[in-house]
Amino acid sequence: MSSMSTARPRPRRLLNGAIDDVDASVLKLGPEFEVKQISHDGVETPLIALNLSEARLLMIAAMRQRRREMTGQGSFDDMDQDEIDEEELFSSNPIMRKTQEYLSVFARFRDEETVSAVEHLLKSPENADLHPFEIAQLGSLSCEEAEEAKTLIPSLANKKTDEELQTLLDNLRRFG
Repeated sequence: MSSMSTARPRPRRLLNGAIDDVDASVLKLGPEFEVKQISHDGVETPLIALNLSEARLLMIAAMRQRRREMTGQGSFDDMDQDEIDEEELFSSNPIMRKTQEYLSVFARFRDEETVSAVEHLLKSPENADLHPFEIAQLGSLSCEEAEEAKTLIPSLANKKTDEELQTLLDNLRRFG
């Protein structure tokens, strides 16, 4: 019998053989989700966690840039953004194509303006207590009710009242 329950944390084996317990209810998500990351240059940088809509737009922009570089086209302004559709951009790489198909189905917000407005809402001062992982999840999941959001993102239970969370969810719903 297979279960997708989040009630029980799952231990995971690290590269050095140690076992690390992961528990989303207390934001113990492993080193990949530490709020402060150390870059390859040894520089401390803040964690960036993307929601599905942001990941979709980032992949499209990266592939358009790569296409411009490969075809010898100049700057971004030399080419209309919609000149090459998403399907054509990702047709040569099956993994990228499948990833883009997934993001196209599950990304809540479609255009840069809406994605930017959602990011602004989720990173506003009243949401300063939210972890980047929680922000990404709220931007990706289409939760209707505060209870649903707290079930899917258990760490929210200690940060937002049901009323505060419901207001946030209602505001997100206005965007798409």
